[in-house]
Amino acid sequence: MSNYEKAKVPMFDGDEENFDRWEIQWKAFKQVENLVSTLGKQLDADMPESVLAFNKTEKAGTTSKEAKVAVKANRQAMAYLALALNPMELLRLLTRAVTAE
Repeated sequence: MSNYEKAKVPMFDGDEENFDRWEIQWKAFKQVENLVSTLGKQLDADMPESVLAFNKTEKAGTTSKEAKVAVKANRQAMAYLALALNPMELLRLLTRAVTAE
């Protein structure tokens, strides 16, 4: 856990007027939770190319520590994002973004 108190997940209600405030709070939340490299505009260099590639290296026992950390952080960030999105329409957008690979 970080040096900060446990942060509360900032909620987004889907109202466009509230997005800028939520985005600032979301970025602060990611900082507190050590998830800064996740869900950003730039790809994490340690993230495996695909879920299939990650599963293959996991099965072979050759996954790097950095890749494991990146995948774990990405999964945690996606879970937090699911908690942050209030209207069902936003949750549907999130589930559509998940690929089958």
